[in-house]
Amino acid sequence: MSKGARIRQQRVQAPQRSGAKRVKTPTPPGQPPSRRNLYLGVLGAVILLAIVLVGASVLSSRSSSSPKTASISSAAATAKLLAGIHQRGTTLGNPGAPVTMQEFADIQCPGCDQYMTTAFPDIVRKYIRTGKVKVEWNGIAFIGPDSEKGLRFVNAAGHQNRLWNVAELLYRNQGQENSGWVTNELLRSAGAAVPGLDVNRVEQEANGAAVNRQMAAAANLYSEYGFNQTPSFAIGPTGGTLQPFNPSSYSVGSFAPTFDKYIQQSKQ
Repeated sequence: MSKGARIRQQRVQAPQRSGAKRVKTPTPPGQPPSRRNLYLGVLGAVILLAIVLVGASVLSSRSSSSPKTASISSAAATAKLLAGIHQRGTTLGNPGAPVTMQEFADIQCPGCDQYMTTAFPDIVRKYIRTGKVKVEWNGIAFIGPDSEKGLRFVNAAGHQNRLWNVAELLYRNQGQENSGWVTNELLRSAGAAVPGLDVNRVEQEANGAAVNRQMAAAANLYSEYGFNQTPSFAIGPTGGTLQPFNPSSYSVGSFAPTFDKYIQQSKQ
């Protein structure tokens, strides 16, 4: 064996020194990567794809999430009570009814709530549905911020001839005065419970000029009658002079004699 051959053999057979650093040999150009490197590359791609998909899912859920809603009670009862009755703006009932009643109410008023949940349904069934009486809404906001917020929504619903549905629902779901109970979620849910009402349009028009004029007109009329509380009423022949009316109780029986008097006069 030649001297050069013995030297090459010794280099190959020589044991590695303890602690010596092992140098990784790069893959020659044109050669496929090792199986380990391939696995690492695939794993990295999978992780990156997962991150992208999760991010897209979060963004999608945020953009498509529906607005918060609030629980609304008595929606079916309200729909049944007012179904088929003519509404136009602030007026409920037959335009040709012989008797007109003006109602002045605050959405937060406990007395208004009592009237709306006790006397009003019977008045609707006995006098409004039968075409004898029509009622005109005059919203007043003097108790607090919730009063104005609710009133604006109610008045705006009147632009779609659904004012009485929304007002009735808010009274049936009335909260504690000035507790912040008139939330955007409550108003939207109340509006959504009224068949045919475009809630987005109501929200857009609630702070508009038309609603401002309605509120100002109602406040002026309230002052002209000399009222200082809600609910307050004025009753009289349609087209004639209406007189302030103070019911002895919030029951249909308290309103009936006055209604019947004007109904009878219209027949003479």
